[in-house]
Amino acid sequence: MCFGLGLGCCVAVIEFFSYIGLVTVPIFGSFYGIETVLRLSILLIIHSLLAECFPQILFRIVPFLNLIMFIGLMNLPISLIPWPMIWLYDKVIWLAEPVLMIAEVVLLQNFVMRCSQYAADEIEREGDSIYLYKGGILLFSSLCYAVTASLAYEIFSSAAPSQVLCLFIVLLLLVALHNMMLMAHEGIISDCAFCSLISVTILYIMVVETKEISSPLAEPLLWTQTSESQSSVINIIGSIITMSSTKAQRSIEFLKRFVTPLFLGLLAIRLYGILFIISRATRNFFLDLNVSSEDIDYEDSEEVALSPLKSPLLLKVSVIFMLTQFTSGFLEEWSGQVRLPWLVVKFPPEVLIGRIVQIVSVNAFYMWRLYWAEDWTWNLWLT
Repeated sequence: MCFGLGLGCCVAVIEFFSYIGLVTVPIFGSFYGIETVLRLSILLIIHSLLAECFPQILFRIVPFLNLIMFIGLMNLPISLIPWPMIWLYDKVIWLAEPVLMIAEVVLLQNFVMRCSQYAADEIEREGDSIYLYKGGILLFSSLCYAVTASLAYEIFSSAAPSQVLCLFIVLLLLVALHNMMLMAHEGIISDCAFCSLISVTILYIMVVETKEISSPLAEPLLWTQTSESQSSVINIIGSIITMSSTKAQRSIEFLKRFVTPLFLGLLAIRLYGILFIISRATRNFFLDLNVSSEDIDYEDSEEVALSPLKSPLLLKVSVIFMLTQFTSGFLEEWSGQVRLPWLVVKFPPEVLIGRIVQIVSVNAFYMWRLYWAEDWTWNLWLT
């Protein structure tokens, strides 16, 4: 019995080897560059696909088959992955970035709007917790405005003139937003406060990112060497462990930025956005799309909504893709690489178009919510 329990625990741990491999993605990127990150990511995706495609009875007969496949792939030379696949994967990551940047801020605003609506509904019922919900809304709104004011002052005192101009434009937009909120019968102060916080926070992130871009880190020499392209993942890990501190100094500078609060916070937001999109897409695939959102019992469909968490393949591939996208994007940014040089010519280098689009998107989404306040029904994809 103890042997069976121990074997079951080992099998459960092996199931998470793809997630354990994710920890090495930023490490590989810091030491060997973006191309190595893409190759490692593809190997992790291949492992997830193989683990899902094999009949489950094989895993019962051979409990460590998943581990054997994982070790086998990690011992293959990463150069076996053809260059066209690397190029295509890189372009898919690049094209998905603006879509996910917009989605993550809209979904954050949507989450707060749902919570605010729930609190407003509880207040209308005039139950015993009416003052608790009112106090919660006021406290949350006050915190949002306090942080917004602090970040706005920081931008005003330390940012470039073009970024300060963006701040004034955003503040004018927020004044108009508050005016719409007061005019709308269904306007809730916490929604507007959080929209203000998101807008100014995005602007603050843009200030931080442009400072990093303007003073890029020196690329490690290993990024341009091709000798490791014939090595396996296991060999590369060994070379990183045995590397001298002098040779690894530049790589460590990149690695330090992967554990900053800014990177980890943005990573958590992106993870929430991807999991939300996958869960709704999976749920709506099984639900009848011809049924209106009012006729759907979301409590009964909660199990379907959580289906990505019960789909190891979908969850693993999504998380691998997300971390690869984040790692490669920030490595380019920190090393001063520019994918679209013509944008730098047309726009000031202190203004990042992606962040401006995020600000416009979240404010447009909230304005759309206020415009349809009287006839608003939650869309199936936002619940």
